[in-house]
Amino acid sequence: MRIFGRLILIPLGLILAFLISGVFLFIASFAQPALGGALIEGAVATLTRLAESLMEDGSAGDRFARLAGGLSNLSLSILILPAALVAVVSEIFGLRQWLVQAVIGALFAAVLPWAAMPNLMAGQPLASTITGLLLATGAIAGTVYWMIAGRSAGPEPKTIVDRATYQMPKRK
Repeated sequence: MRIFGRLILIPLGLILAFLISGVFLFIASFAQPALGGALIEGAVATLTRLAESLMEDGSAGDRFARLAGGLSNLSLSILILPAALVAVVSEIFGLRQWLVQAVIGALFAAVLPWAAMPNLMAGQPLASTITGLLLATGAIAGTVYWMIAGRSAGPEPKTIVDRATYQMPKRK
């Protein structure tokens, strides 16, 4: 019966971790003026290039597909993959502590985007701000997963009753 509960709790915890950490990342990116400005500049430049390429030739669909692919890879490495790795690690090793899941989520969220795109922000002054924001996003994803499914992660622990009724192996 426990396995059916886990089959419901794990996906529910992951989906909510993705959504809540995404909302946090969106709101927090605009709370930091320099980061919000950089995101707006990037979005405007991207939309301008897309509009120009639509007017120039017929290959805008290909460019848009590459842009969408890049954005999906970025969101995968920032939001989805860290929370999924927290779930896998906590389920395999039976880690039920909130702090462990939050720290694992924070580390994965801060390391994975830079590992996927190492030259994205090389030498930029915003790199440390973005890393801090990613750490907080991963910690929130780990916390949300812990609140829903992580507290009961891993195999069922042995209870006192199980220990009391344990039969010692017989000697030969």
